[in-house]
Amino acid sequence: MKQLSALLLFCLILTSCQKNTPYSEAMKADLQAMYDKDQKAQEYDMAKVQRKSYGDSMEVEFNKLCVKNTIILKKYFAENGYPGIKENGEKASLNFWLLAQHSDHDVAFQEEVLKAMEKELKNKNANPSNYAYLYDRVQKNQNKPQRYGTQMVWDSHGVHSPYNLESPKKVDERRASMGLGTLAEYLKEFEN
Repeated sequence: MKQLSALLLFCLILTSCQKNTPYSEAMKADLQAMYDKDQKAQEYDMAKVQRKSYGDSMEVEFNKLCVKNTIILKKYFAENGYPGIKENGEKASLNFWLLAQHSDHDVAFQEEVLKAMEKELKNKNANPSNYAYLYDRVQKNQNKPQRYGTQMVWDSHGVHSPYNLESPKKVDERRASMGLGTLAEYLKEFEN
């Protein structure tokens, strides 16, 4: 009995230390197709954007797409783990991250991905700036202060500002550690 317990413990440790399984080419193609649809769904017809009903309908359709994408992402994540850059390439890793970033309806899943990214970050197998964006997104979705200043809020006049920041005086230092420019530079991007 003691040997069986030791064997089970050894197997548990061994499986928990396994690296992520590379995604198949079909999975990578699915991620690319989902990414492309995600980006296309965010293209607004500027002539129609003034109509509230148009913006609302675009948001509804985008949210439906995100739910559909998340179902597939969760399946891939459960089967193969987070798609690290070394095993899957930068594009597949980026596509997965962006789709997880837009899974706001499933914050628990976003947290799982964030934890997996944190492990991969230590192995230089995940993009630090992508981690920063997802970290802040999860914090915002949980009504907690963000760390890196990547998430914005807009007032009723369309003026943007950073969502609540943890230690605002240190934000540029934290941004630099993740390969991001200063907060002031980032805010200027929203003015164009």
